[in-house]
Amino acid sequence: MPSPVSSSSSPSQTISEVSAEKQVGLADPREVHRGMRSLDISGNTRIPILMESVGALSRADDPQEVLRIFSQAMVKLNGPRGYVSLSTRGLKPGEYRITRMLSNEGDATIDSVDSWSTREDIPVHTGGFFGEIIRQAYPEVIHDLEIRDDPVVGNQLAEYRSMMAVPIFDNGEPLNWAIFLLHDPAPFTVQGLEETILRANLVGGTVRKVLAMRELRDANRRIEREVEQISRIQRTLLPEKMPDIRGMTIAASYETFSQAGGDYYDFLPMRVREDGTPDPDGPWGILIADASGHGPAAAVVMAMLHAILHAYPVMPKGPAEVLEHTNKHLCAKRIESSFVTAFFAIYDPQTRELRYASAGHNPPLVKCPGSGGAVKRLDEVGSVPLGVLEETTYEEAALTLGKGQSLVLYTDGIVEASCPGGDMFGVAGLETALTECTGEPQCVIGSISDALRCHEADVKPSDDQTLVVLRLDD
Repeated sequence: MPSPVSSSSSPSQTISEVSAEKQVGLADPREVHRGMRSLDISGNTRIPILMESVGALSRADDPQEVLRIFSQAMVKLNGPRGYVSLSTRGLKPGEYRITRMLSNEGDATIDSVDSWSTREDIPVHTGGFFGEIIRQAYPEVIHDLEIRDDPVVGNQLAEYRSMMAVPIFDNGEPLNWAIFLLHDPAPFTVQGLEETILRANLVGGTVRKVLAMRELRDANRRIEREVEQISRIQRTLLPEKMPDIRGMTIAASYETFSQAGGDYYDFLPMRVREDGTPDPDGPWGILIADASGHGPAAAVVMAMLHAILHAYPVMPKGPAEVLEHTNKHLCAKRIESSFVTAFFAIYDPQTRELRYASAGHNPPLVKCPGSGGAVKRLDEVGSVPLGVLEETTYEEAALTLGKGQSLVLYTDGIVEASCPGGDMFGVAGLETALTECTGEPQCVIGSISDALRCHEADVKPSDDQTLVVLRLDD
């Protein structure tokens, strides 16, 4: 490459001296830095076309749009010319498809089909002038061109007198060809061929990038639809409405980190009437659980837990027996690295006794009635989560609920919620929010939710967040 500084310059001259004496084409130059000057490009009419085109290419999200932008730019820069693109993708040697053709008669128009979506509908050709061109994966320039009575294109290109053909590579293979046609019998140069090889393959790379983005976008849409369906199915596994438990007022809040989550709560009647409906005076199983992880995988484990619990064969002796039964079945299903934390209690409305067991779950809270009422943690018992060790036993504890007391169940997405500084909401934050409410289930959920949103500020939750509140009214 020739040096930007003239060879007649003296070795002792400074750059600023040379720039002052020897620079050519610096019309009305602008001082940039001492000894440097900016080239005046204000009169160049091609650069605005190129800038507009590369900006449009960066926004293009469809292969057809990429080629349209490129073709229009070439017409603006070089004037009307003929253009043909060929594809040999997926074809036998010697076969090709004509995927588009640019005519320079009048306004530039592209006669083409979407070769990426409807490739199989494009005719396959062999032989003819283009068959000779693609025989070798090498660029070619032909002057004094004559294409008449061709078996494939007939006389459609008879008006053109010169051609430049450039292979466009994909994963190391020449799967496409760009063919440029002019009326001038000898306009192309070796330098022009070199530039076109790079330009055409860069455009081909842009097309491949856009195709990959489109495929990724389509794949994401399919996944989103599937996850939405999983989420809808998952929500049908949750209680459609709060159960009618004698003397109890119940409310719940359920928010997933993604569309499908691993949090789960349920109420299981331990005694039913002859007509199959739950007996509100009979004992009730109360569950809150959290499958590890997020998204569809956690939702599947949650569905397995639902199936195991609702297929429980007999009236259990206590909550520990239910957890042990559930644990054995989850371990037998080999849920890999997944596990489930769970709190299960059996509440008897006749005695107001709550017997409970925990499998590694956050200890629930019991709030005494009224604003400022004391808060107690049910942390007397606990063991490893479900699905970890098959031969695990669980201990039980019991308490009698008093009138006006509220039982608050929650998942770790509540206490592990972070503020912008990284500090967690914690059980302390939960207890503070509880003391500031009356204990009514809706008041509890509102107070905790408000405190949680204030703590998180603009930080997006990183886990599912579930609250279940039961208040003894009578």
